[in-house]
Amino acid sequence: MSALNLLQASAACLLSGLLLQGMMFLAQRRWPALRAQRSVWLGAQLVLASVFALSLLPDSRHVSVVPAVNLPAAIATPAPVTQLFAVAKAAPAMAVGAPQSDAPAATAWLSWLAPGWLGIYLLGIACVAWRYWCGRATLRALLKAAQPLDAAALAMHAAFSPAQLLQLQTQGMGVLEIDAPVSAMLVGVWRPRLLLPAHLRQFTPEQQQLVIEHELTHARRRDPLVQWLAALAYLLLWFNPAMRWLGGQLAWAQELACDRHVLAGRPQQQRQQYAAALVRQLSLQTRFPAGLAFGGKPGGMLERVARMRDVQTGAMHWSVNAGLALTLCTLGAASVVLQPALAWTAGESALLAKATDWRHPLASMRVTGFFGVVRPATPKGLRGLDLAASRGTPVFAVADGMATVKHDEWLGKFVRINHGGGIESLYAHLDSVALVDGAVVKAGQTLGTAGATGRATGPHLHFQVRQDGRVQDPQTRLAGLDANASEHALRMRKEQFGR
Repeated sequence: MSALNLLQASAACLLSGLLLQGMMFLAQRRWPALRAQRSVWLGAQLVLASVFALSLLPDSRHVSVVPAVNLPAAIATPAPVTQLFAVAKAAPAMAVGAPQSDAPAATAWLSWLAPGWLGIYLLGIACVAWRYWCGRATLRALLKAAQPLDAAALAMHAAFSPAQLLQLQTQGMGVLEIDAPVSAMLVGVWRPRLLLPAHLRQFTPEQQQLVIEHELTHARRRDPLVQWLAALAYLLLWFNPAMRWLGGQLAWAQELACDRHVLAGRPQQQRQQYAAALVRQLSLQTRFPAGLAFGGKPGGMLERVARMRDVQTGAMHWSVNAGLALTLCTLGAASVVLQPALAWTAGESALLAKATDWRHPLASMRVTGFFGVVRPATPKGLRGLDLAASRGTPVFAVADGMATVKHDEWLGKFVRINHGGGIESLYAHLDSVALVDGAVVKAGQTLGTAGATGRATGPHLHFQVRQDGRVQDPQTRLAGLDANASEHALRMRKEQFGR
């Protein structure tokens, strides 16, 4: 994932979220029963997350019906004066920088916006994760302060019917009680526990059993797991307001759906008792970070009470659900295939550059291994060129493009430059890197220094060329390699390839 990929994926996700939120808002106005359909709201979140994830793939990995957009390469930040002096001393004839006046004004801002957004995105993830951890820490503190109820205490408690006690025993669900102004709630994802407030004993036995049935319905429906998945999706898409809105609608749908399941087939008298328990609970509880609780947002109390009085199930026709699912999938697919692939180029001339137009990655070239040659260290054939270089030797970009900085177990520290048109160059086993991920570089700019990181037998530079993800012989793009090759490298190539 490069900074430019992330920027494009975030923009696509924001636009898709705006369209999705508008569509879902109108849909729930047309079909009010949609507000209690957990699967639809969860599906909408998954579609939005899929749009973001698929957009992060390189442009050669997902299908797009829109022609690629080639962005002229802007100028990266010039190298420090000490680096410029070192490079000038090693290769006086090589141009290391370029006048900043050559940078296209229309795209120069992307050279700092893309890596800037990458930093903001990671910081946002850290903040959301921190808030979630603090909320869970508060819940853990409540659980620590609560008193567990054993089988005898549960049998004496008026809140549990025999069927509910059997479900608790079958699922191995623990029950705790705390003297705090909270609502009854489930805590935990894989093995949830039931936390009850002490003030629940003040309710009538019928009201207590209805409240407990609400929470046990959450457990039977696997709502804690659904809520955890929604929290994970929000962690990745915290920047999208639509994701927050969809998460709120999903939590509300879980509460409404549990109300519907609990009251299904019950007489009007029990419905009234259930509504009275809700009103009383909301008047006692404080604001608390709990999603699956018999309570909810005070502003939605009127809607819940109105639904409790309605003896209709509120279920949606299967054709409406199928139509919404098809629309969500269509919107998600369209959001991906209608995105143009973005690529950094130096103009059309760079895409059609001849081999001799590429600079050498080292000031002094000495080839020790040619492309495709089989050796003990490369039994499947060398996938690039091995160039002799002592540790600390400056490594230069062969052409303009956008750099991706990574670390790999085999390649060690390496830089990959996207030159546009599906053409990439790769510089592996670097000892140090002199730029940041997502930086726009010019031909001859210092990328770092040669080294022996990764699975390297000694200091050298491993150089690769790729076209649409497939390795190519770098000799088709770099001139004069035979004249700068060791006798051993030439002999091995001739023995294996006859040339």
